[in-house]
Amino acid sequence: MKVSRLLLACMSALTAALPLRVGYFVANGLARAHLWFFPRRRHAALVNLATILPGSSRRERMRVVLKMMASYNCMLFEFFRLPRLEREDLLRAVEVEGHEHVLEALARGKGVIITSSHIGNWELGAVVLAHLGHQMHAVAGVQMGRWLSSAVRDAKSELAVHTIRPEDGYRKLWRALSRNDLLALMVDGDIFGQGVALPFFDREVRWPAGPGVLSKRTGAPVVSGYCKRLTDGRFRVVLEPMLDPEQFDSDAALNAAIAATTERQIRENLDQWCIFRPFWDETAETAGAAAAQEREMTA
Repeated sequence: MKVSRLLLACMSALTAALPLRVGYFVANGLARAHLWFFPRRRHAALVNLATILPGSSRRERMRVVLKMMASYNCMLFEFFRLPRLEREDLLRAVEVEGHEHVLEALARGKGVIITSSHIGNWELGAVVLAHLGHQMHAVAGVQMGRWLSSAVRDAKSELAVHTIRPEDGYRKLWRALSRNDLLALMVDGDIFGQGVALPFFDREVRWPAGPGVLSKRTGAPVVSGYCKRLTDGRFRVVLEPMLDPEQFDSDAALNAAIAATTERQIRENLDQWCIFRPFWDETAETAGAAAAQEREMTA
């Protein structure tokens, strides 16, 4: 653990010392290396895009994958320098759109479930909400590898984002909401072992049941949001109007509404969606489209 904290501290110091332009130049410049040296990630992204962009050409899909990997590299650069940023500098770099929806939801006194996906810089979005004065909790498993995960959790805690591990169970989630805090749930994480079946980009996917179930049982409204990178060092946090659990007949209906909102957000920011594993089960069609692109690259 001491080694991981030391390593994280060194990486934070290094990235903070780099001029912003230089850091982004390196992050973007390494996107093609990311593409070539992580073939499983490349393949997974191509398979996903075969579902999301069925009418696109091979060249168009490869172009999107390259942008996705550049976005992920930029997110890492931004994350490691985040602990060195002053609060005022951070808030100046971020536009917040829809904060009133969070305040409206909090006025009910039942806490707020923030659902998000891996668009842009999702870690920054949580930190911004914490810096706006909210008690922020985020459910997260292993992050950046097991060798660095504990140090990452500590770093986020120092940034006022309190991590709840999946194995901690629902009790901590209920406790956070009962205090009228914010609880962030990533809905596009590792969701394939469990969940509910619903349509997502016109194909059935296993969707996490947690947000809908938790909202219906506690009465906590759901606010869906994401953090988009505008230019180097500038961001926009977008928070959607709340979903009132009382307006839905079941947790399944609420989860379907969350999925529809998330789908729109991803479609509008596809080149910043950083998911590098198959999101849907591979079919012969999607696997064939991805394989054809792989052959084109190696020809």
